[in-house]
Amino acid sequence: MVIDREKYMDAKEVRQLRIVTEAKVIVDLKKGRITGPLMWMLVDLALSTGLRVSEMAGLKIEHIDFKRGSMKVTRLKRKKKSAESIAIGNDLVQHLREYLEWDDRKKGPLFVGQRGPMTSRGLQQTWKAAIRRAGLPEELSIHSARHTLATHLLKKTGNLRQVQKQLGHASPATTANMYADIAFDDLREGVNGLYD
Repeated sequence: MVIDREKYMDAKEVRQLRIVTEAKVIVDLKKGRITGPLMWMLVDLALSTGLRVSEMAGLKIEHIDFKRGSMKVTRLKRKKKSAESIAIGNDLVQHLREYLEWDDRKKGPLFVGQRGPMTSRGLQQTWKAAIRRAGLPEELSIHSARHTLATHLLKKTGNLRQVQKQLGHASPATTANMYADIAFDDLREGVNGLYD
């Protein structure tokens, strides 16, 4: 399966989603609502790590290593759960610190809504609300953040192995089959002005 253009966001769409969700934080904090900070944390985490929604729902605060810039993720590989560490960037580390300072918690699930720990379904609904708010195409599911990270990381680094490790694919072939093809934007850029 090759990832086509409808399954990931380009840089402009990523910026739009980030700007809109970050702006909601300011409004919601003034009104004493938790929706904005939670939505912004979810969007940033999804786009910065490429985690599956079930992996995000299972994250605990104590899984974050702020000093090393990593987090422990429980993944399902070949029908067995395994814990892996993934790298997280400095911007995400800072955002996590600010989020947890605002939320005033030191342990437990990372995502807690008004009714308690958020499930995969709750995270998906929060993502969909962010997509609608940003005016982006409805087909951009939370899984599209995973494809977005992989596409942009591969384009930036050219390192398929790094993409495989970040996504937690068991096999390099899986990653290569999905992401090693030329990105649609690159295809379009290649044919623009071809005969000028």
